[in-house]
Amino acid sequence: METLITISRWLAKQHVVTWCVQQEGNSGALMLFICLMRKKVAFYILTEEKTRHAQMSGPQAAVAGTVNGQPKNGSVNSRRAV
Repeated sequence: METLITISRWLAKQHVVTWCVQQEGNSGALMLFICLMRKKVAFYILTEEKTRHAQMSGPQAAVAGTVNGQPKNGSVNSRRAV
């Protein structure tokens, strides 16, 4: 139970998930805002129902995703000059 508490504390600080979905030969990948529901150990995906990825993410869809920590200063590596 201690592991679940530690993981849920970390997840509660995160707000973005990389979401990949595949259904009937169609696929898509994107980043979505999330909200963690600790008691249910579940995420709510914040998106419009009419979007392509939301409609593809049904009960028969293959879905994979990752949650990564956010940099504290908000910088993105791709913004650096090369």
